Formats: sequence, structure tokens, C-alpha cells
Amino acid sequence: MLRPVDGSSTLEKAGKLIVLDIDNTVFNWVEYYVSCMDALARTVAFIIGSTPETLFHESRVIFEKEGSIEYPFLVQELPTVMQYYGSDIERMLREAVEPGRMAFNAAAKKTLVPYAGVMETMQTIKQRWPQIPVVALTDAPRYVAMWKLNKLHLLPFFDAVYGLPDPRIPADIKSQKVKVDPEILMKHLQKSNFDFAGRIRVLPDDYEKPGTKGLKTVLMDFEMESHLKDVLWVGDNLRKDVGLGKRLGVHTGWARYGTAIQDASKKLLLEFSPQNNVAKNVALDPASQDTPQPDFVLETFADMIPAIEKLLTP
Repeated sequence: MLRPVDGSSTLEKAGKLIVLDIDNTVFNWVEYYVSCMDALARTVAFIIGSTPETLFHESRVIFEKEGSIEYPFLVQELPTVMQYYGSDIERMLREAVEPGRMAFNAAAKKTLVPYAGVMETMQTIKQRWPQIPVVALTDAPRYVAMWKLNKLHLLPFFDAVYGLPDPRIPADIKSQKVKVDPEILMKHLQKSNFDFAGRIRVLPDDYEKPGTKGLKTVLMDFEMESHLKDVLWVGDNLRKDVGLGKRLGVHTGWARYGTAIQDASKKLLLEFSPQNNVAKNVALDPASQDTPQPDFVLETFADMIPAIEKLLTP
């Protein structure tokens, strides 16, 4: 059930804009990404005679350098992989990168799924309130975010997607040859929008949450700066998402269901990603009295419906 934190039964005015975080709000990012990275590391380690632990250790450095835990060209940048193949980039792409990518995608087919009730709830929102735009605001790279939403079959429910810059294309230092399969490279260079008809905005890196610039940009684009109480912003992270919403004065919902993380998954996640990168995608700290308090606590994604109804109550 949706629970107003302050005990009130209604909010003030009709909602005119819905802004959603993606990771751990519309799907379980932790279980998805941990399972995919585990499959990738095990596959590549077996091929080159290394260990997943070694590749995880090297991944931490690369993720920190790239500023994103979701860097799609990880394998060809791993020192152990580079040392194994030397200057033979074609062989590396064929023998290690492609099998690693396939292992990642195979795991994604099983774990990249919406939370229970998300699809039905998004359908209900679009049917009952087609005039209210639904916007995705994420700290993931724009291309990666749209790839995930497309795989989740949720992209058509959004009117706009706001994400961070797309990933850097890796190249060999000596030869300057791009270390990406031509077909994959073309997809990234074309900056595929997956036939998305809505607005796409790539935000600068310094617009990352919990800074306010990203959400402010959304509000400006939809001309909502003077109608903050007509905006519903929902995310899973109390400090980043709820704190951001409270600072700007929009109605804020906390997707508490998104904080349920299995201990084994948390442990593995911290093996291949530095703490500051993990914080972009998942809240590892428990709620406490000094954390920002949301207007609503959502126990399931379906609680979006009563949240919107309360926003529409005069």
C-alpha cells in the first residue's frame, strides 16, 4: 500500500508531470547487473586462463576511470585481456569480447525484467492519464539507459529520456585502431534511439544526481519550474533521489521495494565496482532519521496509481 509519510490523506494539486528513476525503480538493477557481470567474467576468465576475481579487480579501476559502472567496452580494456592478446585486436574481439558479450546478454534475458506490476501500471497510467508526460531521468549513459528500457519493453511508455553522455569508444594506444567490432561500433556511432518517438536529452556529467541540474532541466523543458507541486518524482535512493526532490520542492516518492538487495549480490557487486560508482545505481545505506523523508513510500510499483490519484485531488 502507498503510505503518506506525514499521515496526510491527500496532496495538494493535480499532477502534470511524472519523472521516474530507472535502476531499482522500474527493474531490479542489482540482480540484473551482478548476474550479467558474473557470467561475463567467468566466460572471459575461462577463455584466457585467468580468474573472475582478477577480472573483477581490474574492472574496478576501469569503472572508476570511465565514471560509470555500465561501461559496455569493459572486456577489451581489461589489462589481463590486453596482455593475453597483445596487438591482435581482431582475435581479442573474436575470442574474448564477443563471447563475453553473448554471456552478458544471455544472463540479461533471465534477469533484465520489470518489477512485478510495472508493465500493467505503466499501461494504466497511459490509459487513464494520457495527458501527463512520463519522463525517465537516470545517471546511466543515455544509450545504455535506452537499451535497457527497450529490452524491458517499457520505452514506449515514456515521453522523454534524460541520461548522461554515451560511453567512450576504446582504441589501441599504439595503432589507434578502434577496439570494437564494426557492427557494434556502428550501433554506438549511430546513437540508436530504438525508434523512440519522444524527447532524448544527453546531460553533462556534472548533472548527475544528487545534484539538481538534471531534474531542473526536465522541469524547464516541460515548463514546470513554477508548478513544482504538480510534479511527481520517484526513485529508490533516499539520499540521492528523495533528497533531490525535497531540495527542489517537487512531490517525491520513495521506491522502497528497490532497496531490497540480497547479501550475496551486494558482496559480488562491491567486488567489481568502486563504492562511489555503486552509489550511482543503488542505495547501500539503510534509512535513518537524518535521511531525507519522502512524501510517499511506495511498497510496490503499483503504488504509483494512488500516488497520481492523490496528486490529482484538488
